[in-house]
Amino acid sequence: MLIDARSLPDGAQLQCDLAVIGAGPAGLGIVERLRGSGLRICLLEGGGLEQTVRAQRLYRGEITGHPHYPLHTSRFRVFGGSGNRWGGWCRPLEPIDFEHHPQLPWSGWPVSAADLDRYNKDAAELLGLTTDDFGFASWRERLPQGLPIEGGDFENAIFQISPQRDFGGAYRDRLREAADVTVVLHANVTELRLDPGTDRVGSLRARTLRGNELSVRGRAVVLAAGAIENARLLLASRHDRPSGLGNERDQVGRNFMEHLHVLAGHLVPASPATTRDFYREASYGAARVRGVITPTAEAQRREGLLGCSIAVEPPTFPYGQPFLTAPPQLTVWPERAYRRLRQANGGAVAFGEGMKGVARHAWYFTRGTVPRRAARSARAQAAGPYPAGLRALYFRSEQPPNPSSRVTLGDRVDALGVPEARLDWRVESAERTNIEAWLARLDSAVRRNGIGRVIMPEPGWHEFITGGPHHMGTTRMSADPASGVVDRNCRVHSVGNLYVAGSSVFATGGYANPTFTLIALALRVADEVGAVLT
Repeated sequence: MLIDARSLPDGAQLQCDLAVIGAGPAGLGIVERLRGSGLRICLLEGGGLEQTVRAQRLYRGEITGHPHYPLHTSRFRVFGGSGNRWGGWCRPLEPIDFEHHPQLPWSGWPVSAADLDRYNKDAAELLGLTTDDFGFASWRERLPQGLPIEGGDFENAIFQISPQRDFGGAYRDRLREAADVTVVLHANVTELRLDPGTDRVGSLRARTLRGNELSVRGRAVVLAAGAIENARLLLASRHDRPSGLGNERDQVGRNFMEHLHVLAGHLVPASPATTRDFYREASYGAARVRGVITPTAEAQRREGLLGCSIAVEPPTFPYGQPFLTAPPQLTVWPERAYRRLRQANGGAVAFGEGMKGVARHAWYFTRGTVPRRAARSARAQAAGPYPAGLRALYFRSEQPPNPSSRVTLGDRVDALGVPEARLDWRVESAERTNIEAWLARLDSAVRRNGIGRVIMPEPGWHEFITGGPHHMGTTRMSADPASGVVDRNCRVHSVGNLYVAGSSVFATGGYANPTFTLIALALRVADEVGAVLT
């Protein structure tokens, strides 16, 4: 059932077996896995069924280091979380992503890709995918021809695009009818408290923006509020431990990672007949797929370089997420109107999509993005014999764990009295060099295979690096408590009944979008918690 915390009396107390904080993809995946297991589950969500400006303001915070999207515009405090506003790109992390790499002292997971393989089928089902098979060989015959680059440092790979773009809408009605699940909306958890004299969370303190407070007691707790908010809530829970829960070794908030998104260089094909059809998003039967170019695992090991995916785009491709820079006052109400139109009828969907496209292009134009991209394209075209076939190369590059890239508590507090988050995102020169190194190797590969050549990016290209936004790290998984926050089962090392779900537990980020792997991990957490509680 669904309850609005604002309707509860001040000081209300709720009892359950399992309390889950956060109704995004990870939290909803856990609840769906355990629904019907006999456990009483309480799912606490700080937002409501629709996004509001006041709720979004609770995500405000400070950004230092490399520029990033404002914290209150790049994640969503609403039932469904950021799973209501994501691109749908799905692919699991690669086996190499779980390995320790000598050149990366903070790399390596205490689990392997094989440990997650048995959850991939269920993760694919939750995401509405046709299969959990992402092997290029399995898809080759169904897709257009990609660039013939196999056999060297690079290979073609595919992403499946999930039709599940609205987690809130997908789960709202089924949880409304679930007898063993209580969803409490507008319940902003402000602190986790231990039972006196124990290492176990005894209660969660929550407040609404109307001022009433409630507490929730559960035998186990799963924190699934996103990489920034997970760290913020652990650090702010100082009633029992002055440095925050799980932070005895000063690890909470460290190793914040992103995927470095940037347009870097152009491909000049040897023939204007070369198409990029494989690299477009398109439907093939019931599946929606697009291709990318990626370095092989062997090349990564040999060269000591990080992973990345390279999308082949039109020469004036206007990358970035423009609405993630706009304040909620400008985006919340149009988004709510669009969602209502979408629910009304199919014609409204088409109209809404069209209006979104118009607004998006207007935003780019007013910001001067399209003219900038056109100028870059003209520069690249001047160097190429076949400007009509020119292609932009868009990188989504792995970022290594860096303890100095971190989330801490700021000096200001939000409307509920919780210190705001401060994000210090570090993008080091080695990460920029990594992109340039792969570009140079791609140039060698396409020249050797007679495909064409690569034009390197103009000076200052790295100033346009943005994030996914794919927030990862901050409560990383580790075998040793001195180098992480949670163990291989995602339980906080120093708290007996507290688990963390989501991409905040990632020890490294790979190049794949995090949603598929974070859901597989969430299902694994659900199985672990279920085994402990039953």
